[in-house]
Amino acid sequence: MRAAVLKAPGLLELDDLPDPTVPKGGALLEVNACAVCGTDVKMKEQGHRNLAYPRILGHEIMGRIAMLDGQIPYLNEGDLVQIWPGIACGRCRFCLRGKDSHCESLKIMGFNCDGGLAELMALPAENLSGGMNLLPRNIDPALAALSEPLACCLNGQEQAPVYRGDIVLILGGGPIGALHALLAELHGAENVIIAETLPERIRLLKRHTSAVVIDPSEEKIKAVLASETDERGADVILTATPKIPIDNDLLHLLSPGGRICVFSGPAFGHYEEKIDVRHIHYKEITINGAYGCTSRQNRSAVGLLTSGLIKPDWLITMRTSLEGFDEAFTHSAQRQGMRSVICQS
Repeated sequence: MRAAVLKAPGLLELDDLPDPTVPKGGALLEVNACAVCGTDVKMKEQGHRNLAYPRILGHEIMGRIAMLDGQIPYLNEGDLVQIWPGIACGRCRFCLRGKDSHCESLKIMGFNCDGGLAELMALPAENLSGGMNLLPRNIDPALAALSEPLACCLNGQEQAPVYRGDIVLILGGGPIGALHALLAELHGAENVIIAETLPERIRLLKRHTSAVVIDPSEEKIKAVLASETDERGADVILTATPKIPIDNDLLHLLSPGGRICVFSGPAFGHYEEKIDVRHIHYKEITINGAYGCTSRQNRSAVGLLTSGLIKPDWLITMRTSLEGFDEAFTHSAQRQGMRSVICQS
């Protein structure tokens, strides 16, 4: 089979590899679509703390079951499925609490085991039991591949809940910021404000969401927020770019009882900020982190996409084959559009 293999930072190559074997009690997946996210780009360029080389990248995956090891009651060869990229034990205290994204022995496809930028993938039995979601036959493969990032946004908005009537400020209008906006609208937010600097992304956001979209290089976020909220401030702030410091300036954009979700991992120089804990105390502010998603959130995301409650097809701004993986990574790295997806069907 062919696969995009990361051999070292900066060295991602298309290789011919032996076909994987079907794991005991597992399945062999024919990959139909795998989206390229910012983490993939970061791993290609810089590596990652959970990464082991050589590694087939890709964790936003859907495909067709090509082969099964034995009889699995809920699954047949030929079924279309979306894959939660975590492989959890199902037995530790986190798994038993429904927090399988924190499993004590968690493996993640595309990080510390092989991912979906390949023609075929081996799916272990653990993944079939909790990390796989059946899809309708008429699903757009590229759209189904967006289930995992949408699930991550669900996690973010569970950590920092968006309630009906809330004012939501999203810092960063890339694919994640856009998914957060669509989800906040679904949750009943009164007003969504997105800060983004790239003209093409601003155009897409204004066309496909009801958000107020501003360019912070031209307008001050604090002034826009004050105008849009009658000086109340934001109820929820979601960081969708690593370039945002979690500092006192950000705290003062919140209304009393406000919530901040540190969604994107802060870039170097932005993660050791000093903050006024008194302000957190007196204004009853909550700061939460969000990293990845649980298998439950992944199932919920698939449901939102297949039901049409969330319609993010406009986020797919590049489709290419596995042979075009380099162009897909360039599209994402240079932020030329929104999401690039490698499709093989």
